[in-house]
Amino acid sequence: MRSAPRWLAVTALAVVAALGAPAAASASVGSVPPEVRAYVTGGGLAADLAADELDGAEPGPIWRVFRWTDARLAGDTAGRPTRMANEWAVPVTASGDPVGVAIVSIDLDTELPGLVELVPDAAAAAALAVVPDAAELVRDTGSGAWFALEGDTATPLAAGSSGVAGPTPVDALVLVDPAASSEPGAEPAPAPDATDALGLALALLAVLGTSVLTLALIARETRREL
Repeated sequence: MRSAPRWLAVTALAVVAALGAPAAASASVGSVPPEVRAYVTGGGLAADLAADELDGAEPGPIWRVFRWTDARLAGDTAGRPTRMANEWAVPVTASGDPVGVAIVSIDLDTELPGLVELVPDAAAAAALAVVPDAAELVRDTGSGAWFALEGDTATPLAAGSSGVAGPTPVDALVLVDPAASSEPGAEPAPAPDATDALGLALALLAVLGTSVLTLALIARETRREL
């Protein structure tokens, strides 16, 4: 259950942000709830970043995040390619230099926003300073890329390891499902040792030879008895 003081504080910050904050010059597709805006602009995000040893962090604009649908990641291009996520991306600078992208989410139990991840990508932080008004900001976790999706065209704002260099039809993107990929740093399974394989083959031949010899002896004894 939410504690009343914290909820009242967040509500008060939301009211202050709504009344006192200047209107954004531009906004990508997707809403930014008042409590998320209050958390980012009212010092909550900066405090959480400082707790993660990033002092002097300065949050930038807030963008709603979209993700590729499971069907699209599986290669099905028939339906809508993206889904709206419970995430907001905030480029972060420190001493004027881009340092990464903060991912803010609303806890479904407490209904309060909070920092869930800081993506340490300075290039993405610089690129996400501006997102086209009519675009969906798509986070491609499989490649670390960020795309601005307008209609059927995906434009990489930060390419990551996607290899996409410019505006591309969304159906032509080669997507990697992060759930199906190997864990980072995982070693490939070692190939079977040739000596072990030879030993196994010889052992099987020995067992087979013994079986054939046993059957032959049984057959001979049977003939003698007849």
